[in-house]
Amino acid sequence: MPKKKEQASWFKNFLLDFQRKKRIVVLDQISFEEKRVYTVSKLSLLIYCSFIFIALLFLFYFIVSVTNLKTYIPGYPNPIEQQSAIDQQILIDMKLEEVLTQKGTEDQYLNNLKELLNGSIPTTAIDSFKKDFQKSEVVANDYVSESEKSLREKVQKREKYEVDVFQGGALSNEVLPEVLLYPPIKGEVTNKMNASIGHYGVDVIAPKNEAVMSILKGTVIYKSWSPDDGHVIHVQHKKNLLSVYKHNSEILKNTGETVEAGEPIAIVGNSGSLSKGLHLHFELWHNGFPIDPEKFINFK
Repeated sequence: MPKKKEQASWFKNFLLDFQRKKRIVVLDQISFEEKRVYTVSKLSLLIYCSFIFIALLFLFYFIVSVTNLKTYIPGYPNPIEQQSAIDQQILIDMKLEEVLTQKGTEDQYLNNLKELLNGSIPTTAIDSFKKDFQKSEVVANDYVSESEKSLREKVQKREKYEVDVFQGGALSNEVLPEVLLYPPIKGEVTNKMNASIGHYGVDVIAPKNEAVMSILKGTVIYKSWSPDDGHVIHVQHKKNLLSVYKHNSEILKNTGETVEAGEPIAIVGNSGSLSKGLHLHFELWHNGFPIDPEKFINFK
């Protein structure tokens, strides 16, 4: 019992001492005159210090959260590295989208090529292009006179039965008007077409950085790169005529673009393992059959 009373008495004295107010006097160093007098207790001093500590803690948190000081905290991600990671992720997503788009284009091209080889008309982008072309012809016909329409019908009926047969398929004058085929490039033909050995086109030597032209108005249906043929571009023309340009150093057009006759579509190059020098490998296909370009194009 005495020990408990002593402990209670000590605790009571501690609380009284903690709450007991004390004077803090500020004296002049020379005259010992009282300048200021403060009356405080240990309890009030503890409250003031706690308040100041909490205020400083909130101020420190605010400064760190709105400034770059937070980057010095161990484990906090560096904003430059974080932005670099975000940019890298965006670049990866863009490349993935480009690969998926390219794969879809290649799949569409293979389907179109299968239909052409089977002798049928593709029912995708090429059909859309043909429909637009037919619509433009219909619109043009609306503005001609009756006599001119009659003359056109006579000419069409006459040309319908004027068919010239070449190796690889039947070609009418309307399909390949010889005078309208623009040479893709000017140069010397060093390797002629030989379908028996799998060489379905001609090789034409041309100067460096020479532009490769489209032979007719058409739509780019294929643009890609392969280890064997390098940079390749295919242009679909009307009447199931397809022109192929291989081993280019650069492709200037994208899939789906419409090109005019004589419009640059690529730059001559030496890309691909099958290329042995600076040249253009050019192929001409009609209804899925290769035909000799030299019969319709003057490369000199």
